[in-house]
Amino acid sequence: MRFHCWLMRFMHCLMMMYYWFMRFMHCLMMMYYWFMRFMHCLMRMYYWLMRFMHWLMMMYYWLMRIMHCLMMMYYWFMRFMHWLMMMYYWLMRFMHCLMMMYYWFMRFMHCPLMMFYWFMRFMHCLMMMYYWLMRFMHCLLMMYYWLMRFMHWLMMMYYWLMRFMHWLMMMYYWLMRFHYWIMRFMHWLMRMYYWFMRFMHCLMMMYYWFMRFMHCLMRMYYWLMRFMHRLMMMYYWFMRFMHWLMMMYYWFMRFMH
Repeated sequence: MRFHCWLMRFMHCLMMMYYWFMRFMHCLMMMYYWFMRFMHCLMRMYYWLMRFMHWLMMMYYWLMRIMHCLMMMYYWFMRFMHWLMMMYYWLMRFMHCLMMMYYWFMRFMHCPLMMFYWFMRFMHCLMMMYYWLMRFMHCLLMMYYWLMRFMHWLMMMYYWLMRFMHWLMMMYYWLMRFHYWIMRFMHWLMRMYYWFMRFMHCLMMMYYWFMRFMHCLMRMYYWLMRFMHRLMMMYYWFMRFMHWLMMMYYWFMRFMH
């Protein structure tokens, strides 16, 4: 276009500059607008991720409280069992004292002494059974103890894994521009998490069957105690009968004398 006036040429130049400046500004505004929409999307994703992580931590917290409660119940149960065993121990010492008195009294009579001898052999057999039962129970308790240590170690691994995951999520947030390689790395982490959860499920099943086995052993122990009680009552009535015989023998000797 030709202008015959320098003023018109100058004005046309200014208008063109203004026009291209406006187009450039419009382009910048659009870039800013879509950048803000993308950032808003990222912030919402981070927000829901944090809510989910908080929910996981609360689940872990209540699990630990339940486990602590179970451990305390087990602790007081063991204290009570120890008290019962000590009562049984002093009863046995007292019974041993009575047996020794009975022994020095009965060595003047051959037949009751032989009966007493075979009875003591039978009692010794029962005591050895009880001794090996206690050794076996101790073995089971130590197994349970090391299982709990191992479970604690797994929980700590899980805890540090969660801290590591949180750190990775923050890295992911700040490094979104390297999308492809981060996605590959995250896929690998998800696979690790998946196998870790399968392993934890396996451990929980082992723990469940171990508890069923312990319940079975406790029932066996209960019936053993009932059987021991029956033997003690038989022993009691046998001693009363022997005392009656000794009295008859005593008055008979006096009479004969």
